[in-house]
Amino acid sequence: MKLPQLSSSLLAGLHCFSIVAETMSFTRAAEELHLTQSAVSHRIKKLEQRLNMSLFVRRPRNLTLTSEGEQLKQVVSEQFSSLSLKLLQLNNHKPFGDLVISAPPTYAQRWLLPRLHVFAKAYPDVTLHLRTRNDLVDFKAEAFDCAIYFGHGNYSGLTSHHMMDDALIPVCSPEYADEHGLYNQPEKLADCQLLHDAAPWASASMSDEWLYWANANGISLEGPNHSFDRADLALDAAASGMGVAMGRMTYIKELLEAGKLVTPIDKPVKSPFSYFLAYREEQEGNAKIMVFKNWLFSQLL
Repeated sequence: MKLPQLSSSLLAGLHCFSIVAETMSFTRAAEELHLTQSAVSHRIKKLEQRLNMSLFVRRPRNLTLTSEGEQLKQVVSEQFSSLSLKLLQLNNHKPFGDLVISAPPTYAQRWLLPRLHVFAKAYPDVTLHLRTRNDLVDFKAEAFDCAIYFGHGNYSGLTSHHMMDDALIPVCSPEYADEHGLYNQPEKLADCQLLHDAAPWASASMSDEWLYWANANGISLEGPNHSFDRADLALDAAASGMGVAMGRMTYIKELLEAGKLVTPIDKPVKSPFSYFLAYREEQEGNAKIMVFKNWLFSQLL
């Protein structure tokens, strides 16, 4: 007996048969396939004619499989399942599609964004969607592929990779430092306007960053003064002469080199947290996440 050729029409008929055999309803199969009921019925009849066998016993209020239909259902279901699994595996090894990334706002603007064009050029089939926030992502409820966190690195249900540490140091404009005689005089901070990042890390208060640095150096500070919801706004305010901001070395390098900011009190303190790349444990091996991870670490060398 000559084997039937697996033409596109035969494959379409077999796929239609698998849906009808699973739902045991031409109506529900038509809804799932986005076809009319008559189109589904026509495909099944055409398949039966092609195979020269009856696949269903049709009754007014009931639809059952014939013996041949039962056997074909088992084979078709197994083969389509194997094909779907293989396609998923192949897709996971090819970096393409949407990549939705969460990152802290200032990290995204000062460090990630100036470099991101390199990744986009290297992987043109990956479409980037960068969203900025300081709080943690709910990966179960939100459609994010990965997140860059400034934190401790231990996140339930997530794989996290340490990227880099950071250090805290007060910064201001050269003019402000001269006006307030700040050079090597930390006690004079009491007479300055302190500029706070209102959310330096997840669940932090707006004074936490300054207090951490001050406690590490045995310095007493007064009230919260001015605050901003992004670290880069506090840095820009400092550069304009508004006061003294707490700078992270990751963010201030270019501003220091350009002379817009200075570090009059040379007492850096290692940050209590570090930068991590995090994603769901089951996404380990996902091609687009893996190439993004490898690219990120290449930028740290």
